Amino acid sequence: MKVVIITGASGFIASAICVDLVKDYHVVAIDRREPSRVLRESASSAIWAVQDISDESSLRDTFTATKERFGLISVVIHFAAFCHFGRDWHPEYQSTNIDGTAKLISIASELGASRIIFASSIAAMEPPAPGTSLTTESPACDLIPYATPKRLGEELLRKARCSVPSVILRIGGVFSDWCELPPLHSLIRYWTSRGPLGRVVPGRGQSGIPYIHRSDLVSLVRKVISKDKELGEFEIFLASQNGSVSHNQLFPIVRHVATNSPIPKPIYVHPTVAKIGLYAKCAHGKLTGHMPYERPWMLAYVDRPWEVDTTRTQTTLDWDCTSDKGILDRLPMIIQNKIAHPEIWEERNVLRNEGRYSYYDDLNSSSYGRV
Repeated sequence: MKVVIITGASGFIASAICVDLVKDYHVVAIDRREPSRVLRESASSAIWAVQDISDESSLRDTFTATKERFGLISVVIHFAAFCHFGRDWHPEYQSTNIDGTAKLISIASELGASRIIFASSIAAMEPPAPGTSLTTESPACDLIPYATPKRLGEELLRKARCSVPSVILRIGGVFSDWCELPPLHSLIRYWTSRGPLGRVVPGRGQSGIPYIHRSDLVSLVRKVISKDKELGEFEIFLASQNGSVSHNQLFPIVRHVATNSPIPKPIYVHPTVAKIGLYAKCAHGKLTGHMPYERPWMLAYVDRPWEVDTTRTQTTLDWDCTSDKGILDRLPMIIQNKIAHPEIWEERNVLRNEGRYSYYDDLNSSSYGRV
């Protein structure tokens, strides 16, 4: 049985990967947060190491103990990362995302890990020019502070490819049937509210990103593991649906399902006007200690969609997003869950937004409310 080490294993994406992979692999799960009771029960055979990846000594001990117990480390799935929505640089970007990744690469190489799968982001690429698409050949950039460690992490892995092969997954907007994606959560809260605010759409409604259901991302990780021997020393794949989905596509579905009434015309708001409102909202957030997801700097990318071409990912891995799990297909379920379980829906999204995600077993409704 192959051995898999997963970092960030209590997080929104990696927890689902952990729960899935324990069915067929020996899993060692690393996170600086204790896993919830539900997560421990859902991944009952996983071995948990509560530690920070910036702690090189502890990280080395975990990798060494894993190799001594199981032998070859087949795959290291590296999803641990610090993230926030501001445009200021936080020290954790350096200590966790950059230095922590460098330490992990060094240890994995030293102990003979077969491959590292690294969570990068489509948001680490500049939106493409109108009429064009991003591909696996498009460069990562320093668009925002969040993007810089992703770019540097990719560079570190590229340089280390001869000693430890890697796969870079540039991931789109990952959502579940409960939303749990900050930008989508923000839009849904606006568009399900009463009054004019429920009709507001920034710019001309052409802003958009590529989405991927969390279960499809899990299946993609599985596919990468299964095709390990067929892949090169350094590979980049786009982990999302093809193209992008705009606000103009999302708005009518949200309004129709939430209100069960005729869809009103959206109120398109110029970015300058929207920026004034966001400054006020952020000022209020600083006073209350609950900053919103939206920040004024984001308005620079209004009507500049992250359009992607996932052809190479599909053909190389023989993989694609499931036909009925696109965001437009799942959006009615997301809104219905909000209507049926408003407190749980909001709690799950707030915890995700604030970096305190707690795993839910969505196949077992009795897990609701348990941590």
